[in-house]
Amino acid sequence: ITADGSAWSWGPNNFGRLGHGDTQDRSLPNKIEALAGQRVVSVVARHCHGFALTADGAFFSWGHHGGGGESILGHGEGVEAQLLPKKIDLWVGERPDSTGPSEDGDESNGEYSGSDSGYLS
Repeated sequence: ITADGSAWSWGPNNFGRLGHGDTQDRSLPNKIEALAGQRVVSVVARHCHGFALTADGAFFSWGHHGGGGESILGHGEGVEAQLLPKKIDLWVGERPDSTGPSEDGDESNGEYSGSDSGYLS
């Protein structure tokens, strides 16, 4: 996350987990354009998906459910993959307590968490 609230990601992009609308790997940081105009205050990068919380309390998710059930992204049943960040309608106007589910208890928030986990900052 940059000082102006922009979110950037890079690394392996299996399942669209970087939020750029495709599955191409990125060797350099790229701004997540789908979050342009939002002031991102927190992010979580997981193996198959990502989450972002904005200053106004909006919560976004993208990527693949990663075997955790189709509803892990928060967009309802039948959504297996979401290549661009999408607002989770359930929390519109509310601020969630967490920035996303954790598969291993580690809320990375922009730290590199393994050789195939990529970066999100």
